[in-house]
Amino acid sequence: MAQVVARAARPRRTPRPADRSLRVVRAPAAVLVAVYLASLLAVGVGDDGVLATLGVGGKWSFLVGLTGLLVLRAVVVRDDRAVWLLFAAAVGSYGIGSLGYALADAAPGPISRPAWFDLAFLGFHPLACAALFRLLRTRVRRLTSSTWLDAVVTGLTAAALAAALAIGDFLVTALDGALLIAVYPVADLLLLVSIAGALVVIGRGAGAVWWWLTAGTALFVLTDTLYAYQVVNGTYVVGGLLDVGWGMAFLCYGLAACQVPAPQGGDQVPRVGVLVVPALCAMTALGLLLHGYLRVGDPLAGVLASGAVVTALARTALTFREVRALADSRHQARTDELTGLANRRQVFETLGAAGARMAAGGSVAVLVLDLDRFKEINDSLGHAVGDALLREVGPRLAGQLRGGDLLARLGGDEFVVLATGLGDDGARALAERLCATVEQPFHLGGMSLAVDASVGIAVGPRHSRDAEELLQMADLAMYAAKAARTGPVVYDEAQHGSGRYRLDAVAQLRRAIDGGELVLHHQPKLTLGTGRVEGVEALVRWAHPERGLLMPDAFVELAESAGLMADLTSSVLDQALAQRRAWADRGRELTVAVNVSPSNLVDERFPAEVAALLVRHGVPATALVLEVTESLLMADRDRAVRVLAGLREAGVGVSIDDYGTGYSSLAYLATLPVTELKLDRSFVGAMTGSPRAEAIVTSTLQLAHALGLVFVAEGVEDRATVEALAALGCDVVQGHHLSRAVPPEEVERWLAAREPAAPALTR
Repeated sequence: MAQVVARAARPRRTPRPADRSLRVVRAPAAVLVAVYLASLLAVGVGDDGVLATLGVGGKWSFLVGLTGLLVLRAVVVRDDRAVWLLFAAAVGSYGIGSLGYALADAAPGPISRPAWFDLAFLGFHPLACAALFRLLRTRVRRLTSSTWLDAVVTGLTAAALAAALAIGDFLVTALDGALLIAVYPVADLLLLVSIAGALVVIGRGAGAVWWWLTAGTALFVLTDTLYAYQVVNGTYVVGGLLDVGWGMAFLCYGLAACQVPAPQGGDQVPRVGVLVVPALCAMTALGLLLHGYLRVGDPLAGVLASGAVVTALARTALTFREVRALADSRHQARTDELTGLANRRQVFETLGAAGARMAAGGSVAVLVLDLDRFKEINDSLGHAVGDALLREVGPRLAGQLRGGDLLARLGGDEFVVLATGLGDDGARALAERLCATVEQPFHLGGMSLAVDASVGIAVGPRHSRDAEELLQMADLAMYAAKAARTGPVVYDEAQHGSGRYRLDAVAQLRRAIDGGELVLHHQPKLTLGTGRVEGVEALVRWAHPERGLLMPDAFVELAESAGLMADLTSSVLDQALAQRRAWADRGRELTVAVNVSPSNLVDERFPAEVAALLVRHGVPATALVLEVTESLLMADRDRAVRVLAGLREAGVGVSIDDYGTGYSSLAYLATLPVTELKLDRSFVGAMTGSPRAEAIVTSTLQLAHALGLVFVAEGVEDRATVEALAALGCDVVQGHHLSRAVPPEEVERWLAAREPAAPALTR
C-alpha cells in the first residue's frame, strides 16, 4: 500500500524544487497510511494487540499523525504554506473532538450532547473553508463578481443534488431526532459548496490537490449523514465502518498534501462559455424544485435549489450588463475619439476580412486620402480649428460611400476607405467624388476654409492579395498624388514599387533594433603620449539574417529618414556600455565612444537616459564619449547646446566628429561644451603628401589645444602618418593602420597580443 500511495502522489511533470521537497512529506505519509491500514486489518481479523488498539481508537490517533504530516508539508514546501497550516489546524481541531468523544464514550453513562468536543468537531469546517479560499487565491488572484456568482450557483446546485439524491431521506430522519447531529452533514454540504464553486472557477487545470480534497469532502458528506441516521436510530457503534469512512476521507486530505502544487494563475479565468455553467445549474435546480413540487421532497434540497436559481438569475443579469459594457468598450476601442469614425484598429480588423474575401474571388479597393494645406490651417488658426475641420470632413466623405464601405481616420489628417466590389475605374471614380466633396469650402466659426485632398488607390487582388500590403500601396500612391497634384493616383509597381520595398526595409530594420540583430564592432584608439590603447569607438553593424553583416552606410540613412535613429542610438549605447562593463570586470579600463543621432541631440530627455544607462551598467560617466557632427550641431543649435550641457554636467565627454567637413565655425566651437575635437579622415590621410592638408592638421591641432580639447586624428592608414602626427603633438589616433573595427572578443585578443610591444606606434 505504501508503494500505491507513493505512486499516486508522484508528479507527472518535470521535477521542480517543490517535487524534491515533497519527498520528505511522502515518506512519512506512506508510513502513516500503512500503519493505519494495518490497524484496520488487525481489527478485522480479531487481533487484540497494539495495532488493534490503534484500529479501535484509530480515528483520533490517525488524526494526530495526519496533523503532524500537514504541518510538515507547510514547513518543507514554501508553496501554499498558509494553506496547509490552516488544514493542519482544521484536522487538529477534528482530532481533538475525536479524542474528547472517545473519552466521553469510555466514561460510564450516556453521552450528553451537545458537548465541548462538538465545538472541536465543528471547528474543522470554518478552518477548512479558510484553507480552501487561500488555496483558490493562489490560483486566481482577482475574483470578480461574476466569478463569485458562478462559484455560488455551482456549489448550491451540487449541494442540492447531494441532498436530494444521496442524503436527503437520511437527513430528514436525523432532523426529526437530533438537530445537533444533523448540523454535521449540513456543514459538510457547505464545505462541498466551497469546493464545487472553486472547481468551476479554476476549471480543468485545478490539479490533483483539488480533486483529492473533493473526494475527501464527498466522503465526509456521506459518512456524516449515515452517522446522523444511525445516532437517531440508536445503531451507531464506535469502531464500525463509519470510522473507516472518516479515516478514508482524511486519507484523501493527506494525499492532497503529497501533490505538487499547480502553477499559479493570473487575473483572467478561462471558461468555455460565459453562461453555460450557470444555465446548466439553473436548469438542474429548477428540475429539483419541480421534483419536490410533484411529491414531498427534501426540504434542504429545495432550499439549496431555490438559492441556486436565484443566484443563477443574478448571474444572468450581471452577464447581460457585462456584455453591454464589453460592447461599449469594443466600440470605443475601434472608434476615433475626435471624429467618431473607425480608427486604425478597426481598419486592420477589416483588412483581415478583406483578405479572406479576395481569397474567395472578390475584389477590394483601398483608398488613402490626405488633406492638403491642413498643416497651414493648424499652424495659422490653431489646433481647435484644425480639429473642427477634421470633424466636418468625416460626414462629407461618408456621404459619398455605400452602406458596406468602411471610412476610418488613420491619424492626423489621413483617412482611409475600404470598398468591396470595385475595380480600378470604380475606385478612381469614388476617389474623384471624395476629392470634389472635400474641395467645397468649410464654414467654421465665421470663416470659410478651402482645402484639397490627395488620394492614393490600390485594388486587390490585382495589385496584391494581401490586404495590409494594399494599404501600404495606397499610401505610396497617395504620396505620389500629393507630389504630382494631378488628381487621384492608382498604384503602379513600376513607378511606386521602390517605395514599397523601402517600407519593407524599414519594417526589417525596426525588427532588427527590437530583436537584437544589431551588433557592435570596436576600433581601438591609440594615445600617442603613452603608446597605450586607452579607448575604443563603438561602430554598429546589422547582422541581417539574409544579407549577412551590413555596414552602417547600408541602413543609417534609412533609419534617419524613417525616424528610427533615436531607437538605434539607444540600442548601440546600451550595448556599448554593457561591453565596457564586461571589459572592466576583466581588468581593462577603456573609454568607449558612441555616435549620437540628430534625434538624440534635440531630445532634452537624452542626458537623463544616458545617466540611467550608466547607472544600470555601473560605468563611470568619464568612460563614455559621445560623438556629434557639425551639421547636427547647427540644425538646432540652442537645443543642442542645452542637451550637450546636460551631458557634460553628468560627466560624459563630448566629441565633435568629422571636424572640417561641415560649417567649422570658430564661434560655435568656442561656446559649445565639448571635450574633444576629431579631425576628418580626408585631411589626416592626405597630410603626408599635401602641404596644405598638413597645414590644416597642424592649425586645427593647435586650435584644439588652445581651447583645452583633446585632438583625435581618424583615418590613419600608414606608419608615416602616425609618426607625423606624433611629431606635431597629436593626442589620439585611430585608423586601419592600427586596427580595423573588430568584434569585442577580437579586441581583447588584439590588446593581449599588443601589450608586450607597448609603447610602439604600430601593431
